[in-house]
Amino acid sequence: MRSIMERQNLPAILVSHAPNVFYLSGFSGSSGWLLLTEKRALLFTDFRYLEQAAQEAPLFELIKPAAPQGASFFEEIRKLLKGEGLSAIAVEEAHLSWKDCNRLKEAVTGLELLPCSDMIEELRAIKDEEEIERIAFAASIADNALRETLPLIKAGMRERELAAELEYRMRRGGAAGVAFSTIVASGPRSAMPHGLASDRRIGEGEFIIIDFGAAWQGYCSDMTRTFILGEAKPEQERIYALVCAARELAMGAIRTGERAAHIDAEVRRYFAEEGIAHAFGHGLGHGVGVEVHERPSLSPKSKDILQERMVFSVEPGIYLEGWGGVRVEDLVVLRPQGPQLITGSGRQSGISI
Repeated sequence: MRSIMERQNLPAILVSHAPNVFYLSGFSGSSGWLLLTEKRALLFTDFRYLEQAAQEAPLFELIKPAAPQGASFFEEIRKLLKGEGLSAIAVEEAHLSWKDCNRLKEAVTGLELLPCSDMIEELRAIKDEEEIERIAFAASIADNALRETLPLIKAGMRERELAAELEYRMRRGGAAGVAFSTIVASGPRSAMPHGLASDRRIGEGEFIIIDFGAAWQGYCSDMTRTFILGEAKPEQERIYALVCAARELAMGAIRTGERAAHIDAEVRRYFAEEGIAHAFGHGLGHGVGVEVHERPSLSPKSKDILQERMVFSVEPGIYLEGWGGVRVEDLVVLRPQGPQLITGSGRQSGISI
């Protein structure tokens, strides 16, 4: 981070976005800001987290403001910067609230505020091996939970019940929690790409989309599987086969140095040839790490270039309003030889359960 600051002539940066605070320091509490300069690394937090911060962020100086994120907090930042003879500070403009921005402006009168967009997010996009291991373990927790949950699915079961069973098994398997709100959408609701679990009862012969992930040691997993309770109809099998074929097409096109938007375009071209392009409305994939949605973005407007050790999802889908939908999502890590699967369970067993 300091190397980037030096190249961009940023004398100091104030980090307020919690995932970035965790990424740079290891601190996982809900109240913490970082101040990085050429010589100092400071972590501001309150009384509740002092012991935790000392354990999780041993490389940072701990500072307990009199009133976290109050006027005295920003005044303390001003004094620290003046003490080092600095005249400017970079802020995460995408994550700083209007209220905090105004407080900071008032406190640092005479200091220049510089926007820094996506600097830390760019660092986060390429994982080291420890990060990849954490994501893979989170994925294994989710894989095991799905395997344990599938035999429990019965006609008449509510979507919320299925989500609860899955989340319980992830917790029991070691997850710190869910990576995001679990999606369970059955029947016509499966045409909703982000249909959160509802009180709807699952019926025989319906699509069931399950999109979920585990959180473990600060990192996320993300996977989607689509099933049918009972025997699939020919049209259901056809749509499912199209999605799986799109996934294989994408996997074959992923390589180091490739434009992420190009992979997305290949899948859209395939769906267009099959006359179903109108039913695929979201991006092909997204990075996964400290957050469940981060860089790179595999979407039509993405500027990202795929690089080794990026971790991202591949998730083509087809959604037909009033009828149902199918999505299959896997996590991969990009290696020199191509994409390596992180997600394992469910897809190989087919559509029927």
